[in-house]
Amino acid sequence: MKRSVLRIGCAVLSLSAAAGLLASCSLLPPASPLPDSKPAQAEEAPGPAAASLDDGKLRILYSNGSNGGNTVLCGNTVLYQAASSETVYLVPDTLTGTVRYYLRQWSAPGTPTGRATALCDRSGKEILTFDRAYDAVLTGSLLVLTAPEQMAYAPYNNHAAGDCRVIDLATGEELAVPENAYGCSIAGSYLAFEVCNVPADYVQENEWGDDLPLYCAVQVQDRQGEVVYQAELSALSNFYASSSDSSAPTDWLVVSHYNEDGTTGADSLYNPTTGEELTGYQQYTGAGTVSLYNNDRYQLVDLVSTEQSAVLCEYDQPIRYYVPGAAVTEPDASTPEMAGRYLFHDLLTGEEKDLYDANTDDATLAIYAVDGTVRVFDLQTGVLLTDTTIDPVENQVRTHISPEGNGWAWIEQDDNDSYDATAIHICGPDGIHKTLDPAKLNETYNYYSPLLSTEDGIYFYGCYNGPGSSWLYDVLDSDGNVVVSGLRTCAGYYANSVNGLPEGVFAAVKGFESGWMDLTGQWLYAESIFASSNDEMDNGFF
Repeated sequence: MKRSVLRIGCAVLSLSAAAGLLASCSLLPPASPLPDSKPAQAEEAPGPAAASLDDGKLRILYSNGSNGGNTVLCGNTVLYQAASSETVYLVPDTLTGTVRYYLRQWSAPGTPTGRATALCDRSGKEILTFDRAYDAVLTGSLLVLTAPEQMAYAPYNNHAAGDCRVIDLATGEELAVPENAYGCSIAGSYLAFEVCNVPADYVQENEWGDDLPLYCAVQVQDRQGEVVYQAELSALSNFYASSSDSSAPTDWLVVSHYNEDGTTGADSLYNPTTGEELTGYQQYTGAGTVSLYNNDRYQLVDLVSTEQSAVLCEYDQPIRYYVPGAAVTEPDASTPEMAGRYLFHDLLTGEEKDLYDANTDDATLAIYAVDGTVRVFDLQTGVLLTDTTIDPVENQVRTHISPEGNGWAWIEQDDNDSYDATAIHICGPDGIHKTLDPAKLNETYNYYSPLLSTEDGIYFYGCYNGPGSSWLYDVLDSDGNVVVSGLRTCAGYYANSVNGLPEGVFAAVKGFESGWMDLTGQWLYAESIFASSNDEMDNGFF
């Protein structure tokens, strides 16, 4: 296997943008909060709390059983409680991951779409208000507004000028947008638009509009409107990078190409700043790299560390994961013994290991090798956080590894095809290795799964039958000891997500209260479940 290895450093791009007023926008009266809405007070409990929300970050507590009715907080201060008919979400800066704004949509019968939109800052002040429904994406100082997804997916239906707008919050300038644009992405200092040139006499072939790609194209232009790139039969796609991945390319575009019959073709990458275009795009592999497929080989390409894209290595197998200094490929699954397996490559030493499993969260890569090696790497730096060994169980047929942050990994080993776990291992930094007995857990719990991690270890939840037909949840530590009991439900957040919670804090419902709780069982913030449209447990806090 031929391999070209380069040791790279991750380029971290950041851009700080100031917000400003847009004088040309028509402001509407603000939507009023529910008159009887007020935050519930945290329960009084002895002893210090394990964490605090007093960090000045914007967060949203999502309503139970409803897509609306969410509560916006800045630190531990409630900024807004929405009615059940409103849509409220955070608007992060895609360059830096920071969150300075949130967006609200509410019913406004007198407007063109029956809804209105406001962009609000960390104090709850409305920065911009629009007399129609918009979705928003912020890149640096550029705010991209598009018609809601149900219209964007069918641009021939009710599509009109104004469905896509780009506003520079730093200057208040509204940039030039093609009249037939329905989507936009920012790449460096360039604007990439998805345009749809459906003829006036267009007749839809079927209810899915399968021939619609024939009229779609990608057009890239500078801030003044000068076109630098056009691709017919094309659309824009995303890198699908974690919000915490500061190395994700910011000046490259993923262009998806269609065949003349409307079917999906190949994807390519285009950099409007340099004019470079790469074919055979497969996926974003992390830390500023992508996988390309050319000449029957899979190439790992660095997009951010050099002026021109550089091939770090290439393989006969698809490349699934990358951290600086290592890559994971997936062999051909047609061989039964290799189905679900992976191959680990150390790009510095040349070491290779057959893997039972590999997986990533928003910050780490975890691998479990056939020789028993368990390793956890930092996704951004490649630093080895955890390195230990566990033995296979008797008649082991599969194993699953799940990275849980802070260098911790949760490993389940199965000895049959019914997905019955024989052993559960919790592995962490400094050689820490703990084993839980699933048979003992099954005496109490119908189901259990990791919840969150701290520097001390992994905390997981166990679900069991409560009174009547209800379910209850306990939170347990890495030794299997219950630390919080009797919850109606609980859920963890990705630590570095846009709506991330402080370490040791999770979303929970207990009794008639819903909110964020710490590992001592104290509420950091809670409100009545009856502030939502109903008290069912089907929204999952996200």
